[in-house]
Amino acid sequence: MSLMLSEGTMADAHGSVWIRTAAGRDIAGLSKYFTALSESARCDRFMGTANSLAKIASDCLMHGCRADRFTLVAELRTQRCDAIIAEASYAFDREQQCGEFAISVADRWQRQGLGAAMLSALQSRAISLGHFGLFGETLNTNHAMQGLARKAGFVLSRSPDWRVIRFEKLLVG
Repeated sequence: MSLMLSEGTMADAHGSVWIRTAAGRDIAGLSKYFTALSESARCDRFMGTANSLAKIASDCLMHGCRADRFTLVAELRTQRCDAIIAEASYAFDREQQCGEFAISVADRWQRQGLGAAMLSALQSRAISLGHFGLFGETLNTNHAMQGLARKAGFVLSRSPDWRVIRFEKLLVG
């Protein structure tokens, strides 16, 4: 259904997909995106139930002006409207010298390479900031994220919490 055209863009018969850094003006769109995720996709993204999706969207974007925190969005651009169809959030922990990330992809767009494109863009941005350690965590039932992490070269390990899998990678600049 989708075809990678060049770094940062994808296209299908319905429009173009652009990956870009989110801004404060994206709070409503990101909130709408989180709300539209299926219950299982929201549970995978937030590792449990999430109540105030508007607040979560705001929290993702309120630190956007800081280099050590950012959110990327994939936006479907059509003649009628633009809509967020994936997001990736990143925060750098100075004490551990490692960045933590989380990714979600709208149900309709899963298993089409968009998660891999988001992870690639996130890794490139982290490297450009001089951050070379990256990790994430997911529920041990989220096999899609575990597969994406493995394919991207992350090493998976158990977390102290039996419900969680941790994945880590040293990025090469």
